[in-house]
Amino acid sequence: MQKPTLFLVGCLLLQTGYAFAASANVAEKPLLAQTLNSFNRESDHIRKQMQPGGTYEHTPDADKARVEGRLTDMYKLLQTHTSQSEMNESDKVALVNAQEEINGILQHNDSNRLVCEHVAPVGSHRPVTSCQTYGAMMARQRQDQKYLQDRSRTPQLKGGG
Repeated sequence: MQKPTLFLVGCLLLQTGYAFAASANVAEKPLLAQTLNSFNRESDHIRKQMQPGGTYEHTPDADKARVEGRLTDMYKLLQTHTSQSEMNESDKVALVNAQEEINGILQHNDSNRLVCEHVAPVGSHRPVTSCQTYGAMMARQRQDQKYLQDRSRTPQLKGGG
């Protein structure tokens, strides 16, 4: 094989590896409530995971409020009917829509979600692909913000001669 072709094949294999790694880390749907009992267990677990140290700890407060509101909606539907099979079609649709909204929010804010970027580092023209978990990104962002806040509080010495 010629060098450009070999390079291209290598790049394609690398991209395939990243895609496979990303798909291997995709979490199952956090909420799949069919009955009131299963919903109660799953909703308790979700609420614990949204606390500091949990899988969904990085969920913004507005999204946490949306999740809580949709959990309340689902609880009311399942409390009335006990299971999804007993519901009329409009209630089933409402239940599934609430469930999917919750799953979308939680999966987007999952600390284990792999995020990859393909950018050229400063001083280079060759893009590099780097991947890290969403949780690691958020921890780094908090660490950087704390560093900047600490630096702004530290008195700066004036230089001079």
